[in-house]
Amino acid sequence: MMIDEALKERIEKLTLDFVGVYTSTGTARERRAEGFYRSWFGSMGYFKKRAELAGLYEIPGDHLNRSIPWCLLKGAGSATVVLLHHYDVVDTDDYKSLQDLATEPGELMSALREGRVELDEESAHDLKSGKWIFGRGTADMKGGACIQMALLERYAEIAESGALQGNILLIGLPDEENISAGGRAAPRLLKRLKDEHGLHYELALNAEPNDRVTGTSRPEIFVGSIGKIMPLFYARGKLSHAGMVYDGLNPIKIMSKIVEKLDVIADLIDSADGVVSPAPTFLYLKDAKNIYDVSLPISASGYMNVMFLKKSVGEIMGIVTEKCAEAFEEAIADVQRSFDSYVKAGGGEPRALPWKANVKLYSELHAEAKRDSGEEFERSLAAATLDIGEKVASGKMSLVEASHAVIEHTLLHVRDASPVVVIALVPPYYPVVANSMLSQSAEHANRACDEIIARAKSEFGDDYVKYYLVGMSDLSYFMKNPATGDDEYIKNNMLLWGDIYDIPFDELRDISMPVLNIGPWGKDIHEHTERVFREDLVNRTPYLTAFAIEKILF
Repeated sequence: MMIDEALKERIEKLTLDFVGVYTSTGTARERRAEGFYRSWFGSMGYFKKRAELAGLYEIPGDHLNRSIPWCLLKGAGSATVVLLHHYDVVDTDDYKSLQDLATEPGELMSALREGRVELDEESAHDLKSGKWIFGRGTADMKGGACIQMALLERYAEIAESGALQGNILLIGLPDEENISAGGRAAPRLLKRLKDEHGLHYELALNAEPNDRVTGTSRPEIFVGSIGKIMPLFYARGKLSHAGMVYDGLNPIKIMSKIVEKLDVIADLIDSADGVVSPAPTFLYLKDAKNIYDVSLPISASGYMNVMFLKKSVGEIMGIVTEKCAEAFEEAIADVQRSFDSYVKAGGGEPRALPWKANVKLYSELHAEAKRDSGEEFERSLAAATLDIGEKVASGKMSLVEASHAVIEHTLLHVRDASPVVVIALVPPYYPVVANSMLSQSAEHANRACDEIIARAKSEFGDDYVKYYLVGMSDLSYFMKNPATGDDEYIKNNMLLWGDIYDIPFDELRDISMPVLNIGPWGKDIHEHTERVFREDLVNRTPYLTAFAIEKILF
């Protein structure tokens, strides 16, 4: 497709209009996008005549009643390219005095030129150059969304004439910046459309911005997206007065050892295809006390962020469980040595403290509660989970607090009241995806990727490199790794699974497809200096996106 001046102007206008629709993630404001998409569908003659090929798919059970806008261009054959993007943006609090202008790029840039907010040297240079468009969502990712939408308008003209080869499905996803409610629901929509229209999904093409390879000016084309889990650790100790410290066991002691063992642990650094995952780290650590008293806390907990590329979830959790057992034993050993010194100082004879290391997965704790309390436990947990889900939906309880509540409720139905560490997973879970996982079924997409890179070099002099998106993305819910057996493990150990969080693994397996990400150059994502490179937005990325579509379909 030729990228002419009319198309460039259309992309920029769509971007400015869409950025102006503030759709802050995790809030009812996300639904503002629905009117934008409805208007856009209605602007095309193709969908005026074929209203059944566009619509809003309501996300089942979503507490904000959000939808996935979608539209389908039908051509010859079953081969289908899926164009996907997310329409939510992070909040605008970081714009401070310019918050009201954050989604109005023209006014925002005027205010920035007036010096109303101090800019770093690079941002000031880019603003002065006139080559960048500043504003919340310009890069992440309404710019990429509007590239896809403007191109689809052109392909709709081809489809109207009956000359379109293959099919093009566009979907807009909410909640990518939070827990990917849209991405996780998308496989259900794609399965329905596949069955209704006889589609064969050849490629999912995302438009997340790229920020160039670190330390270079080389742009990236993503051929995969890193995975992520969040293991949670709940340590229950033994209550005692602080003046009788050896009568109890402090869960803070146990958690401190767990953090020492697992934070930035090299054993969990993963690599694949020249990409290396960041080391895992703890994002939360807290005891259960809300007020001061002179007793030991009864519990403490923390959760960590683990990103991975080749390791299975089961393998990761095996390492985590082993290290927790070591940490528990070391905590007991430390207390025992301290107690021995205390007793000797008083002229007494040391004796063994009663504590034993006890580490279990949530699935094991759940089975223990069923064994000890039977149907009463299951009825009680179902009622408690319903209440917890309502509190999460209303914003009265965070996912972490909800996870704690589930573990504590389960522990109430277990006879053994001794100290224990329970390990669970908390939402969200992002499966790792990479075209290398699909072998032969990804050959077409891999060849297209190589040709895209060659074309970028010949047309623009750009040296694109293949890379993984080392961050969370909705691409995780468009491919199912046939080699992994993690589904049941996730279901059994993910707290709140099936109540307020799930992934439709069966549908995902059925619609699984190769993935690519071609997005415009963006800088300072999620910061008040967020911006997109205009030349990428209106020319280079549209050209390469169209080239990718046509390589797959034509």
